[in-house]
Amino acid sequence: MAAHSSMSAHNLSHMTAAAVSSSSSMHDADSDPRELEQFAETFKQRRVKLGVTQADVGKALANLKIAGVGSLSQSTICRFESLTLSHNNMVALKPVLHAWLDQAEKEAKIRAKEGSPGSESSALSGDKKRKRTSIAAPEKRRLEFFFASQPRPSGEKIAGIADQLELKKNVVRVWFCNQRQKQKRMKFAAVQHR
Repeated sequence: MAAHSSMSAHNLSHMTAAAVSSSSSMHDADSDPRELEQFAETFKQRRVKLGVTQADVGKALANLKIAGVGSLSQSTICRFESLTLSHNNMVALKPVLHAWLDQAEKEAKIRAKEGSPGSESSALSGDKKRKRTSIAAPEKRRLEFFFASQPRPSGEKIAGIADQLELKKNVVRVWFCNQRQKQKRMKFAAVQHR
């Protein structure tokens, strides 16, 4: 794991240099934390819609032939989407991911026009797999609010929440299960660090 982290940090430092040299001046909008947060959310939504995994994005970056940018780990893409990279690394990674996203969406449109069977994900993985559901930030905040008041809602309550948020009942059910597991892990980690 440490090797991946140092590799990612090494790649990101090169990207910073490449990003700075490729643009004559960095726009303030590119480094605005709210703009970065919005881009990260939009990036994740569009990536999931394309049916591409974080690991696939990391590997595909090498194919773009951007100076100083090789492939990145799935962990780095995940940390970008969850806003847990440093601000400077987020700023450096944004134009690279933007370039990849534009290219991936162009290729998807071409495949759609040509009538190519299958999506990007089935072409990459070779088997049919259920698409991962991405929950937008406003819905996620509402789910967190519901979870704080009732971490184990009944099936009826889950159906009501799903209707309110316009999500599938199963998506809400799984989100609550995952959130309970996350709480358990956090409690366990807190006990271990005492």
